[in-house]
Amino acid sequence: MKLAIFDLDGTLFDSMEIWETLAYDYLVQKGMKVEKNIRESLKEYSLYQASFVIKDRFNLEESGEEINRQMEEVLRFHYENSIPLKKGAIDLLKKLKDMEIRMVAATATIDPLAIAALKRLQIYDYFEFVQTCKGVGIEKYKKEFYQLIVERTGVNPEEMVVFEDALHSMEAAKELGIRIVAIRDKSARADFERIEEIADIVIDKFEDFKMIF
Repeated sequence: MKLAIFDLDGTLFDSMEIWETLAYDYLVQKGMKVEKNIRESLKEYSLYQASFVIKDRFNLEESGEEINRQMEEVLRFHYENSIPLKKGAIDLLKKLKDMEIRMVAATATIDPLAIAALKRLQIYDYFEFVQTCKGVGIEKYKKEFYQLIVERTGVNPEEMVVFEDALHSMEAAKELGIRIVAIRDKSARADFERIEEIADIVIDKFEDFKMIF
């Protein structure tokens, strides 16, 4: 392994409970009747894209841009103040740094929120760069998102490892031949069976990870 790519939400950040209820809470406040598990139908999208899906699906008066802005404001407080790291995350980052393994953060969360949390948690400097879906204009369920990391770093896909909790991102990375360490997060419980099939390693916590690559 020459490069480790870390997803943030559900992987390094213990933040998925916030994302699980974000769209539901927003729509209920708008007076909409909506299924509790609406997140399932939106989880492949970045917040920006999901905002336009929500607008069309529920015929809201607000523009997609305005829906996105309103939900970002809800998230901002948590990223700037309360979202914690998952247990064992900092120890793994320190270990990889000591081994001179390069690291990149890759997330569907927008740059200001992701960077605010990384800096608050004092791990921003572990990463060469933070690549976001909005920043590059590509969603994480597309292999081109990871191809950009290949091009930016000059590292062969076979020498990369992605730490990830979301199945759609694992599938995209796997298309390029990148190895997968799946972090089992309860938000992805519906996909656990498929994750077991596609991932090279599946762990429940970072302390379980063994350096075998």
